[in-house]
Amino acid sequence: MFMYSLYASALNETEKLWKRKRTKVFLLITLIVPAVSVILLGGLAGSGLPMLMLNLFTFSVFPLFLFMSAVESFSGEEASGTLKLVLVRPITRTKVFASKVLALVFYIAVLLGLLWIASMLLGAVVSGGSLTEGMSDSMKAYAAAFVPMIAVGLIAALVAQCIRSTTGAIGLLVIMYAAAKLLPVVYPQASVWSVFSYTNWHVLWVGTGAAANRLLNAFVILLSYCIMAYTAGSMLFERKQL
Repeated sequence: MFMYSLYASALNETEKLWKRKRTKVFLLITLIVPAVSVILLGGLAGSGLPMLMLNLFTFSVFPLFLFMSAVESFSGEEASGTLKLVLVRPITRTKVFASKVLALVFYIAVLLGLLWIASMLLGAVVSGGSLTEGMSDSMKAYAAAFVPMIAVGLIAALVAQCIRSTTGAIGLLVIMYAAAKLLPVVYPQASVWSVFSYTNWHVLWVGTGAAANRLLNAFVILLSYCIMAYTAGSMLFERKQL
């Protein structure tokens, strides 16, 4: 019964995100940008296209998608009053929060999958090489990129609950993200503990990769952020007065 109610709620949240135009826009961007890059770069893209696109999207497009989707799921629904309708259903707030998070996780996985497929196909066509060339490295990189994106999404879900205005929430998240990206320039040590510094964690998995202890340390930091953000977000959602 627990799993069925959670599945039903997660499916409902997934459908709500799908009905929003911006979700379809981001899906189109994920398919169009690699094609445009191939046209502009020509043979310079080639087999390196999957990594080039992953670097670009994990730096800008995917975080923005998570920010906007999280804000719509929390601040947007609270401002419009539709969140109250969700909470009158026979389902706990904990499950509602979990279902909203699962919907974000599902779509970021879909976007990563689409970007990988499009980049691999287009890169193979341009380079004239085999489709399997560089596949192992790109698969590892895209799978690794999934972890920091979950952490970013959970932080977005937490921050989105603190501000009722959707514009204000998105603005705050963008400012936080930009500041976190610029902070290591002034204070290099910040790159160690700032979760936003790990959006390019996937590069450590390419080729021979980084040392196992370095990968483990980064994974523990990301996992810690996920646990803390999810726990704090769930508690805040549980106590929220609507």
